[in-house]
Amino acid sequence: MSGRDTIDRAFARNSSLRKRVFEAIDATPQQAPLFEDIANYHLTSLSAGAVDDEPASKRRKFPNGGGGAATTTTTLPITPAHKDQPREVVLEARDISFSLPQRKKLHLGVAQYGTDINAAETSFAIFTRNPATNEIDMEVPFSQFAYALRLPVPEKAAKQYNFVLIPRQQPGSTTGVVEPIIWTVNAGPLKSCTIPSEQLAKVAAGPDDVLECALGFVLRQCNASLSLPNADEFYSATPEPHRKGDKAYHVKAHRGSKDGYLFFLSNGIFFGFKKPLAFFAFEDIESISYTSVLQRTFNLNIAYRTGGGGDDADENPIQEVEFSMLDQADFAGIDEYVKRHGLQDASLAEARRAKKVTTNAKSNSMQNGDPAGEGEGEGEDQDTRTELEKTQQQLDDEEDEEEEDYDPGSEGESDGSGSSDSDDDDDDYERERKKSKGKNLLKEELGSEAEDVSVSEDEDVDDGEDEDENEDGAEDEGGGDERDVDEEQRHGATDRVRHERTGHKNPNAHPGIPTIASIPSHDGGWTYQEGMPDPDDEDQL
Repeated sequence: MSGRDTIDRAFARNSSLRKRVFEAIDATPQQAPLFEDIANYHLTSLSAGAVDDEPASKRRKFPNGGGGAATTTTTLPITPAHKDQPREVVLEARDISFSLPQRKKLHLGVAQYGTDINAAETSFAIFTRNPATNEIDMEVPFSQFAYALRLPVPEKAAKQYNFVLIPRQQPGSTTGVVEPIIWTVNAGPLKSCTIPSEQLAKVAAGPDDVLECALGFVLRQCNASLSLPNADEFYSATPEPHRKGDKAYHVKAHRGSKDGYLFFLSNGIFFGFKKPLAFFAFEDIESISYTSVLQRTFNLNIAYRTGGGGDDADENPIQEVEFSMLDQADFAGIDEYVKRHGLQDASLAEARRAKKVTTNAKSNSMQNGDPAGEGEGEGEDQDTRTELEKTQQQLDDEEDEEEEDYDPGSEGESDGSGSSDSDDDDDDYERERKKSKGKNLLKEELGSEAEDVSVSEDEDVDDGEDEDENEDGAEDEGGGDERDVDEEQRHGATDRVRHERTGHKNPNAHPGIPTIASIPSHDGGWTYQEGMPDPDDEDQL
């Protein structure tokens, strides 16, 4: 490489300074070796990743705890796309807010390696410049990024956009790890943006979308594209909270303890904007499922394979990530998105089904000496019945259990009522049986005399009924007692007749209980006396 080429590459980012260097060399050719040494030192410093003069307390902290040059080189690489081609800055925007790989305001630029912007061998790289020192902090070829996104910033009063560059997955790579890049711009024209390339300036349709159009053109030259959300793909059922007229393209979700936003794009699903970012391309997604579906929220599970879509991607194990607390109002839109892109719904997959062991299966396993749960897999493998046959068998088992538990005596009766009714019926039956038995025994022993006693008792009952009718339907206060007295009179008459025939006292008579002759009348009427006629009976008179 000649001295002029070295100087050209070293001062390619500053064309005015490069022009002054060449003018100085032309004026004093003896100073050419000095400028060449300065150019070599400058290129060596760029490739080594020189650290700016910030104090150590303000330097970025990295996962391995280091803040030195080596760590900075790994996280913020400076890798020129083609060292053998001239470098030219085709776009530079000043004071852009970056959130990844570091939260800081930097100058954003696009460098072209090659003379023709449309040539196939021309490559492009993105770089950042420190506003304080005007030194380059980072430069990465666009070819190392797999996806580029432009997404609206959620839940902001002013409309803003996040540009996201997602690096390619390079397993086994020993070079520096390229981190995602995120910067934010306000909607509308940029405050300070210069496009030295006339051809690139013609691409932008207007001042509001200069950066978007320029990046889209550069990405197409690198066989990539800039992805934007589209209402035809997905939009949230809830509009932007601060701008009710604008559609929201995000769904709020949680990945573990970290909150973020899900975007359903035309080429995959993105979750951001906090680390770790995640982008699931359609070719990497194995299945999508829903869990913990509740009245207000649900969870979204994405099973995917890593490997960047290479030939050995199928050999990589399937990993699964869960996004929780999604709004139930967005379930229909997400489900339609999943079905439209042919993503497999694994909500009812075998791994998610609860293992069900019936009671009969448990009892059979215990009888066979197997503990519960053992041999379950063997039984499932040997079961060749259809789902209809299994359902019919389950219904038959339930009917058998109901027949075993059936109690004919309890049907149609409430608790406690059956026993009381049966006891009352038994008491009535026993009472009637004793009455009939007593009457038959009395008839056998007394013969015609029992008939006279029964006739007299019937006449007494008739007289009582006539007296009740004559009292204008008034109830007899001693009605219940009269029935008891009539019962005692019958037994007393039987005992008296037996006593007269045998000449013995009534053995069943109890002290304190009067006989039929000594029972006073409750209504003041005639009482039975031996040899005396009944005044109410005309035949006896």
